[in-house]
Amino acid sequence: MLRRVGAWILYELRGALRPTIFFLVGFNFIVLTTNLLVADYAVAVSNFMLGTVAALVVGKAVITANEMPFLKPFDRAPLIQPILSKTAIYWIATFIAGGALRAFLDR
Repeated sequence: MLRRVGAWILYELRGALRPTIFFLVGFNFIVLTTNLLVADYAVAVSNFMLGTVAALVVGKAVITANEMPFLKPFDRAPLIQPILSKTAIYWIATFIAGGALRAFLDR
């Protein structure tokens, strides 16, 4: 039982690794650029931590949205249909996850 739970957790972490790293790098570059543009050279750690937490949440939202069954019929459609449909679903999932994260952090 313990081995199956460990294998499941490892599988989930491997699946979330690529999108999480993508968003982690992207969000932290945005934070760094913003800090440099406003001449705030004493980089605030909390901003980077917020970018990291947001990357974790958005990465998991993308993985969750990708597993939704109503996206499967678009896999064999012409290329523009899956791109547009998945973009809309990812945007909605990220919007919901971001709202939940903001509500959690504002408490």
